[in-house]
Amino acid sequence: MASATRNQTAKKLVCIVGSDAFHQEMIGRIPEAKDWQLEQVLHRTDVQPNGTFDFDTLLNEARAIISGFDRPPDAIIGHLDFPVSALVSLLCRDHGLIAASPEAVARCEHKYWMRQYQQDALPDHTPRVVAINPFDPDIMRKPPLPFPFWLKPVKGHSSMLGYRVREASELTQALSACRRAIHRYGEPFNAFLKHLDPAELPTDKIDGNYAVAEELISEDQLFTLEGYRHKGETTIYGAIESRRSGRHMSSLSSYYYPAELPGEVVEAAQQQVTKVLTQVGFDNGPFNVEFFHDPETGALNLLEINTRLSKSHAPLFEIVDGCSHHKQIIELALGQTPDRPKRKGTSPMAAKFMVRSHEANGVVHTVPCQEEIDKLCALMPNLKVQLLVNEGQNLSELVDQDSYSFELMDVFLGGESAEFIEDAYRRCRDTLVFLIKPMDDTD
Repeated sequence: MASATRNQTAKKLVCIVGSDAFHQEMIGRIPEAKDWQLEQVLHRTDVQPNGTFDFDTLLNEARAIISGFDRPPDAIIGHLDFPVSALVSLLCRDHGLIAASPEAVARCEHKYWMRQYQQDALPDHTPRVVAINPFDPDIMRKPPLPFPFWLKPVKGHSSMLGYRVREASELTQALSACRRAIHRYGEPFNAFLKHLDPAELPTDKIDGNYAVAEELISEDQLFTLEGYRHKGETTIYGAIESRRSGRHMSSLSSYYYPAELPGEVVEAAQQQVTKVLTQVGFDNGPFNVEFFHDPETGALNLLEINTRLSKSHAPLFEIVDGCSHHKQIIELALGQTPDRPKRKGTSPMAAKFMVRSHEANGVVHTVPCQEEIDKLCALMPNLKVQLLVNEGQNLSELVDQDSYSFELMDVFLGGESAEFIEDAYRRCRDTLVFLIKPMDDTD
């Protein structure tokens, strides 16, 4: 195997697929990074382009970059959804590295298949789900589920093309949106499936161009567990609370780490995801899993499993624990036993705020200037700001947005408590102002 040729005394060659300067620098601040040679394989804009993309082209480009290094890689990881999660699984298979199998990744990431495995593992905790072809004219004559329900593509992320459907007119609109754009990820996902062993995949014909209608399972509380599977054992090392806003309370507005959750809730969630991942056959890889929880009744519903760590949570781990949770995943990929986060950061709590526009569309007229950001950073030592739009940009040009809003800026803050952090965030929002001109005003 390739691993037998590796120089045990050299720095470990760690490839991060689809990264960018923000995350490369953050990973480089991990104390153990002194023992790693960190290499970026493809840029975030390569794997999240504006418009369609070809999966096999990305795979071949990544293979060429990795083969150009002076030795085989010791670990290959990523922190983005498809296509990165799929690319990582195939690249690790190429080099005989520790990772979940590509087939297990596909079984998790295909929304319909995952629910079928969940049904086998958790028959009393799985929502009703129906796979639908958005081009089937019979759907309008016979809706797949009683209203209301969620309509989602089999393969997507960031809630793109996800619609809460309450009546026939909304179903018409949701299906129209799917027909226009579902192929953007559907076709690359189908290309990924061609690299896999068909004997290890479901035999149905539900490919990446399908959508799912899914029973509503929303509860008041949404949280995410960060963890990994190794040799059949599930480890959870972080819990993050997610808060929502917007028209259907479906747009993520903020994350808080660590989540203030009872230990028995985390334990019950760990048991659920362990059963599903075992059923799926997912092992030797990272995951983050989202749950809805009702504190009043104790109801706990698994929303989805992502076969990667969450990049959105990485700065929160750095603020609270002293380094990003890339540390745990790189150690896992290197065959080491990952340490648990140390709680040795600069603040006991951290939050990410997603500043959004809920306009139907618009043009960015004004964005915060760097001088304003720098002044706030001098005032707030834990502040990190990522601007996601530019002046003159049409919001409709932003990629991978949810169906009801556009993300303009991410703000990361640390503090002694949620109240302290929220006060600091209000101060930031008073200074960091966006002006959006609705499209009707620009005609």
